[in-house]
Amino acid sequence: MHSIVYSTWGLVHLLAALASLVLGTTVLLLPKSGPRHRRLGYAYVGSVVVMLVTCFGIYRQFHGFGIFHVAALLSTATLVVGMVPVLRRKPARSWQQLHLSFMYASVLELYVALVAEVLVRVPGLSFGEVVALSLATVLLPGAALFLRFWRGWHRDKTQLETPPVLVAHSGKR
Repeated sequence: MHSIVYSTWGLVHLLAALASLVLGTTVLLLPKSGPRHRRLGYAYVGSVVVMLVTCFGIYRQFHGFGIFHVAALLSTATLVVGMVPVLRRKPARSWQQLHLSFMYASVLELYVALVAEVLVRVPGLSFGEVVALSLATVLLPGAALFLRFWRGWHRDKTQLETPPVLVAHSGKR
């Protein structure tokens, strides 16, 4: 029988990844700004950092540096670029949109990684099929949803105060 977790690094990585998924999704769904947003947001960043650091201690899949490590480097860049505008409050006119865009991408990357991690364990699927299925089931719908919300966020900064899911369902634009 195969195990999901093979090491302490793997267990910490799994727990941090699960926390990241829950926290990231929660932050995206709740109203933006305020102390709750900041607390949950920093908890998200912390859990992602733990997940990314532990990723580099796991080499079982490829017996060395592999594609998931490359994806972790991309996720690190996305997270940093998402946090820099918040910490600097620059550029003054668009830091909120930059932050929201890259943090949305950060959470989306987590879901792509989750699907890829599950699919890579399915016997008989080639790596190309895993990539195609991950992109088709998560990245494409997530990007389409992002574009729909981006128009509203870009057009009206007050949209940042209301969760995008609620805006989409309430009929407000």
